[in-house]
Amino acid sequence: MPTKAPTADWIDTAQLLDDPYPTYARLRAESPVAYVPRLNRYFISGYRDCFDIEMDQDTFSSYERAETSTMLKAMGRPLLRKDDPQHKAERNAMAPALRPIALKKHWNSAFEANARRHLESLRAAGPGADLFRLFAVPYAADNLSAVIGFHDVSPEQMMDWSHTLIRGIGNVTGDPAVWADATRVCAEIDDAIDAALSSSSEADALTLISQMTNAGTPEEDLRANVRLTVSGGMNEPSHVIASAVWCLSAFPAQRELVESGQRTWRDVFEETARFHSPVGMYPRRVTRDTSVGGVAIPRDATVAVIVASANRDSAQFQNADQFDLTRDATSHLAFGNGTHICAGNWVARSMIGDIALPLLYDELPDLRAIDPDSTDYHGWVFRGARSLPVTWTP
Repeated sequence: MPTKAPTADWIDTAQLLDDPYPTYARLRAESPVAYVPRLNRYFISGYRDCFDIEMDQDTFSSYERAETSTMLKAMGRPLLRKDDPQHKAERNAMAPALRPIALKKHWNSAFEANARRHLESLRAAGPGADLFRLFAVPYAADNLSAVIGFHDVSPEQMMDWSHTLIRGIGNVTGDPAVWADATRVCAEIDDAIDAALSSSSEADALTLISQMTNAGTPEEDLRANVRLTVSGGMNEPSHVIASAVWCLSAFPAQRELVESGQRTWRDVFEETARFHSPVGMYPRRVTRDTSVGGVAIPRDATVAVIVASANRDSAQFQNADQFDLTRDATSHLAFGNGTHICAGNWVARSMIGDIALPLLYDELPDLRAIDPDSTDYHGWVFRGARSLPVTWTP
C-alpha cells in the first residue's frame, strides 16, 4: 500500500537558485519523493525514479493544460508539451536536420568556422576575458541560427530571445511585464521565421524550418517548436562549454587525464553534463492515481523530475559529487530519457565535445578559469555560470 507523501515545507526557493545541490542531497536521503507545497509539486529526486517516470508517458504526461502551463503561455505548445503520437510526428519532422549524418556532412564544418571566429574574439580580448560572453554564447547562437535556418540574427538577439522565453517559462507568479516581453520576443522570432520561409537557397535545405515545412508540420506547431529550440538551444550548449572549462580548472587532475590521452573530450562533455546539468528539472502531469518509490501521487498532480539531483545520486554514480572522467557518465539524464530525450543531443555532443573544447585547449595553452571558487552559478530549473573569466599562456 503506497504511503502518503512527506511534505518538504523546508525547501527554500532562494537556496535552490543559489545552490540546489544541498537541498537535493537532503531530499534523496530523507524523502526521494516529497510534496513541496510552496511550488505545488511532488519532487522526484532519485535516479531510478526519474528514469522510470520518463519511460512511462501514459502515466506521466508531458501534455500540460493551457490554463496552468507557463510554457504554453510564453511560446505556444511545442512538442515538448505533447505526448505520442503528436510528439513523435513533430520530432520525426525535425530529425533529418539533427542526425549524426547531417552533422558529419553539413553542420560540423559550419560549427568549426564559428568556433574559430569566436575563438579569435576571445584571444583578442586577452587573459581575463569572459569566456562565457565572448565565446560560449555567440558560438551557441550562431550554430543555432544556422541549424534553425535564420538569417542575419545576431548572437545578442538570440540571447535576448532565449533568456526572455526562459523567464516566461519560469513566470509562475504571472508578472505582466514578463508576459509582455515574451509576446514581443515571439513576434520577433515569427518575423525571423517568415524570412526563413521566404528563402529558397540551397544552404537552407537541411535546416529545421525546411525539414518541418517539407514534412507538412502545421505552421502553428512549427513556430512553437522553433521558439522552443531558441529557448533551450542557446542556454544548454553555452552553459556546458563554460561548465566544462570550470570543471577542468577546479579539478586539474582530471584535465591531466585528457591531456595525456587517457580520456577524451567526449568524456569531458558527458561528465560535465552529468555534474553540472544545464537543465535541472522538468514537469510531468500525472494522468491517474499512482505511486513512485512507494509514495502515493494523485491524479492531476504535477511531478518535478529533478534530473540534476538524479545525476548526483550515489546509487547510480559512485562518488557522484566529484567530477570524475574515469567513470562512465553516459547514463546521465541531462538530456532526459525515453521518447522525450532532447532532440538536439547529438548536435550538442558534436559542437562541444568534438569541436569547441578541443579547439579551445589546442589554441589557448593552459586555459583555465581565473577563480573557480567565485564563479557565479545561478538557477535550478536551468543552471549555469553567468560569467567565466579565464586566463591562458599568451
